[in-house]
Amino acid sequence: MNIQQTLILVLFATLGIVFFTVAYKVKAAGGELFGRATMNLSVQLLGKVLILLPNCFLLFETLGFKLSWLEVPDFLRWIGVFIFFEGVLFLCLSLIHLGRYTKMGLPKNDVIQLRTSGIYKLSRNPMYLGLIIVAIASVMLVPNPFNLVFAVVGILIHHKIILNEEKFLTERFGQQYLDYKKSTKRYL
Repeated sequence: MNIQQTLILVLFATLGIVFFTVAYKVKAAGGELFGRATMNLSVQLLGKVLILLPNCFLLFETLGFKLSWLEVPDFLRWIGVFIFFEGVLFLCLSLIHLGRYTKMGLPKNDVIQLRTSGIYKLSRNPMYLGLIIVAIASVMLVPNPFNLVFAVVGILIHHKIILNEEKFLTERFGQQYLDYKKSTKRYL
């Protein structure tokens, strides 16, 4: 196993630890991990699966399964590892910052707070941005047409999820959210 593979596995492990720690804290505080869908539930779930499949491609390739259809030059692999690091960083920071309010979908009964500081000062959607960056890194590191299609379709569905969440947040927080939209970009 080379240093790039080791870094990727460490980043996957870090993300897993952060995710499960936050999920535990959400449940311990009586929060909802799963809210209501922002669109047709089947389409939303398909989007979640498709945005996560590139993670699987990257993990399996890192573990030695040959999924790449092309050989990636070493300098491009390092760029891909750095991009993967950035995506994991956005995911971890957003999970930690949302903390007890982390959930998939819109709240059913849970009280939510509008987060506008920390990582949410850089992006209104740092968790989705992290997922998108990780998918892009996976396509770079594991060039495979299936991986590319899964990533692109997953990203497109998540963009629609974001647009629907923005409508909800505008209704829920009104002018406070509109002011936030003016000062902070959707992605970066």
